[in-house]
Amino acid sequence: MSTTFSTGRLPHPQGRQAPRGAYRLLRTPPVQAPPPRPDAAQRAVIEHGSGPLLVLAGPGTGKTTTLVESVAARVARGGDPERILVLTFSRKAAVELRDRMARRMGAARAPRATTFHSYCYALVRAHQDSDRFAEPLRLLSGPEQDVTVRELLAGQPELERLGLTHVRWPDDLRACLTTRGFADEVRAVLARSRELGLAPGALDAFARRIGRPDWRAAAAFLAEYLDVIDLQGVIDYAELVHRAVLLAHRPEVAERLAASYDAVYVDEYQDT
Repeated sequence: MSTTFSTGRLPHPQGRQAPRGAYRLLRTPPVQAPPPRPDAAQRAVIEHGSGPLLVLAGPGTGKTTTLVESVAARVARGGDPERILVLTFSRKAAVELRDRMARRMGAARAPRATTFHSYCYALVRAHQDSDRFAEPLRLLSGPEQDVTVRELLAGQPELERLGLTHVRWPDDLRACLTTRGFADEVRAVLARSRELGLAPGALDAFARRIGRPDWRAAAAFLAEYLDVIDLQGVIDYAELVHRAVLLAHRPEVAERLAASYDAVYVDEYQDT
């Protein structure tokens, strides 16, 4: 919905000029965008009926435009917008997608567009164990996760002296535990492990097999870190996606998800 600003002063009801600084805001109706003229390659994507399809193209070649036109064509063929899911990577891209689809099809007929993380959060939240979590899980921001990791690392030497931790970092890394650079490296290992679907035990077995004592320590640290964020009722972005994937692999959840949508469109897939 666009808004037009008129900078002229408002006329006074009795004919006198309104005081300076008065403005009139005029709401203009949304203008439905005319359809673009797709080329042959774009038409092949737009007319695709069913089954998976991967579209490869360079920057600025009209990938998002083709996606919007594909969605519009499906809705025009009688598809239910509520049964079409459009995913993209960033919040900004999701807002732009929603705006473009609304201009193309009208706000009432445009399907939902959301980010991967937002969709994963809704899925995890819908299946959250009410016995374990009285409040909804809260997403950790990047800076908050950095603070959590650094505090845990800084407390490792003291916890080890008291026998309260099972993390044993190699001697040549102990001096690094309180540095920002080391915390960044540990965060990267934790995130990559969860992206690959590795639990702490699987990461430890892999590290043991290739002879990496530092990764074995990282596996133990991952287990401790997950316990801490569970106790705090928070979750980071990598763990959020990991748990959503685990949920989607449950037969009953997979069946329900598959029955919810007739089509799923993914923009900016390379950013995943």
